[in-house]
Amino acid sequence: MDSKVVKSVGRVLRVLELFEKHQTPLSATQICNSLDLPKSSANALLKSLVQLGYLSIDGPTKNYFPTLSLTKLGDWLPGAMFGSGEILNVLEELHRQTQETVTLSMPNGLNMQFITVIRGTFPISLHIHEGFLAPLFGTGVGIAQLSTRTDKEIAELAKLANRGVGAKTSVDLVKIMTYVNEARANGFAEAYNRTSPETGAVAMPLPAGIYNRSLVIAVGGPWERIKKREAQIVRIMRRTLRGFK
Repeated sequence: MDSKVVKSVGRVLRVLELFEKHQTPLSATQICNSLDLPKSSANALLKSLVQLGYLSIDGPTKNYFPTLSLTKLGDWLPGAMFGSGEILNVLEELHRQTQETVTLSMPNGLNMQFITVIRGTFPISLHIHEGFLAPLFGTGVGIAQLSTRTDKEIAELAKLANRGVGAKTSVDLVKIMTYVNEARANGFAEAYNRTSPETGAVAMPLPAGIYNRSLVIAVGGPWERIKKREAQIVRIMRRTLRGFK
């Protein structure tokens, strides 16, 4: 666990993520063993979550299971983040038409975080797990997101990214702005073999939600295949996204 994360907070979220992974009732012993938690700490944490109404406990089996109160914490997020469009339907339609890996990502600090991933159906497809962080600078999804910002905002972010880094890893603002201006002109960003070897992606920003943090949708896979299909993928994305508002 990251040393900057408060231990108790990290444990709560790891417990909830464990339920998301297994999607079945779990005993305190199973939770302790899976997360390598001290039994006393786990029991206190689970008891607190039950008292708060976020977990339920079955009397006979002593197994724990999340309650619907958890869903209420975030059921407002799709509307806030995605606007009024049926974005999940858009992702599924893109996946159906391209058969490539389709992702939805959002800015998180100096990174882009993948919040939804539908893996491609080809035998060799791009594999990214939800929650993965990719650099804001240099990646296709990052450039697509930067294209929605002002030049001044981009310069400030680049300055922040360059604090405390060496020359070899510093952000080249001139090069980045070349990519950004191309994305603005074309309406999409493409990236091949930049940060992940042998991979490529075509990315487009979505309309900003109420927090004005533009989300990015992307289609990715082996770079040669994506490069060869780029024009086709762009047409599919534009056609599919046309109704998203």
